[in-house]
Amino acid sequence: MKRREKEPLQLLQVGVGTILSSMAVAGFLLGYVTDSYLDTLPIFLLLFGFLGVLGGIMKAHRLLINVPDNKSEKAEQRSRPKH
Repeated sequence: MKRREKEPLQLLQVGVGTILSSMAVAGFLLGYVTDSYLDTLPIFLLLFGFLGVLGGIMKAHRLLINVPDNKSEKAEQRSRPKH
């Protein structure tokens, strides 16, 4: 029974890692394409890469901040009157 309680958290952690890495890669790719198109130094690669990493961290934080705590759920279930 304990395994079922932990599965959503583990899947969320995989999703957070995927989101963080994909946003960073997308930022670097967008910067590379922009630098190639404008024939500039890798200024856009660094700028968009940094923004991708920052956006990925913000999105991961937003997802993880809403994860319910098992201890608080169990305490809440104990305090509820049984019908």
